[in-house]
Amino acid sequence: TNYEHARQARQLRARVIGHIFTSLDAMVLENHSRRFLVMLQAAVFLSKTAAVAGFFLRQQVTKEWTSRRVCDIKTSVRMKTSLFRLHSASDRPTDRRSCVTALILGTNALVLPSTSRADASDISCDFTLPLEKASGGTFCVRCTVFGGSADSFQVYRTIVDTGSPYLVLPFAVKDSGRATRQRFTIVKEDDDNALLLSPSEYPSTSEIYGAVKGQIDWKLASYSFRDPRLQIRQYNSREITSAGVLGVLDESLTNEATGGGTIQPYGLLGLIQNSNPEADRSRFPDPRPTFCEQECIAIDDDDSGSKECSQIKSFCLNAPLQELTFSTKSLIQDQSSAMQLFDLRKYGDFVDHYAVKVKSISFDGLTLSTKGVERPIVAVFDSGLTGCLLIRPFWNFVQKYFAINLTDNTEDACDFHSVAIAVKEKGGSVCKIQSNVVDDPRKFYARPITLDWFDDEASAPYVIILGQTFLSQGTLTIDMEKRLSTFQ
Repeated sequence: TNYEHARQARQLRARVIGHIFTSLDAMVLENHSRRFLVMLQAAVFLSKTAAVAGFFLRQQVTKEWTSRRVCDIKTSVRMKTSLFRLHSASDRPTDRRSCVTALILGTNALVLPSTSRADASDISCDFTLPLEKASGGTFCVRCTVFGGSADSFQVYRTIVDTGSPYLVLPFAVKDSGRATRQRFTIVKEDDDNALLLSPSEYPSTSEIYGAVKGQIDWKLASYSFRDPRLQIRQYNSREITSAGVLGVLDESLTNEATGGGTIQPYGLLGLIQNSNPEADRSRFPDPRPTFCEQECIAIDDDDSGSKECSQIKSFCLNAPLQELTFSTKSLIQDQSSAMQLFDLRKYGDFVDHYAVKVKSISFDGLTLSTKGVERPIVAVFDSGLTGCLLIRPFWNFVQKYFAINLTDNTEDACDFHSVAIAVKEKGGSVCKIQSNVVDDPRKFYARPITLDWFDDEASAPYVIILGQTFLSQGTLTIDMEKRLSTFQ
């Protein structure tokens, strides 16, 4: 009974906060900055926790209110100070660092107005995570992994990677109380409650990231992101659970996949949803639960008071605005401007890479039409990659093509300075994606790579992998359910 009363009180407080912030939006339009600040302080008082107010600070204040210049600098400072000093009436510390710590630890217990099940069929349940700049022109999101004790957690920066399927963490070691050459510590030997990772039912596997082969240990962990609606669900189930399966890279894979030279190596947030259950097991291990297979968007059930999970069906990686959006419905509104995804799994690929069939491709202005090529040419979107990679058979083909068609032999055919591809959309238009060393000297490169993706390299498609030198120019949207993509 006490639990039910507490739940009703939280729901009521969340509704009141929602109404207050709706009123704040109206005040922004009317430019009532003084009333705005008073109402904001009332919302902070009702929020009770740094997590709730911190969420609104990120979602509303930093985007809408400050962009409309409704507050001067002094008022803005007072506003943000109020949001961070929410525990002033208690005996807890009120400095910014302590409140941010409370924000992180309180992530799982956030109380936010969310979509009810009755509205779920009419309203697309989606939310946006802010992106931060990472190594090699990539973007990352913050992922918090929780331990057994109340104050045990570790915040990771995970690179958003549309070219891999799993959530993986960098190389982990035990802290024995002495200095070691390893850079990242996850567990402590003297405190069992501090363990962030626990064994899973999946044994370690040998995996390849880029051209480097290494080992991944599969663990169970309780983790969360900045929006509490993104929750872990049981694999092949609709039930919400407290822990999910993630991988821990060995040192060689950490150096290759996450930028191991940094003081705090990155993890990887793989967004490929589906594996290939029919892949050659002599070359590829049994698939583990992917990140998207384990994640869901929580929806309130008004009848039972519990939460039901709805599967993520599409995502949008907006590089100019530095945002990552997940949705339970398609984020592609106009399908005529969408590109059909090409399924590489029928050629033996071990996961469902997000790929599109190329109509034409140009290197340094020399166009290679697909009409004269026996195999299909396919472009793979990989936001975890900096430049541009051509699978080795395609690279060799392009070199021969250049050797025959180049009239100016002063240039080295191996040293490409620009790449442009054209992909036919469903409505008949053409989507052009391009990059060059002049406009992007820091990220652009074109190199060959040897990949063991296909059963028969002699008949498999020619593959070019597009990294951030291309994707950072626009917005990539993937609809996993309808197998569509857009780049605008």
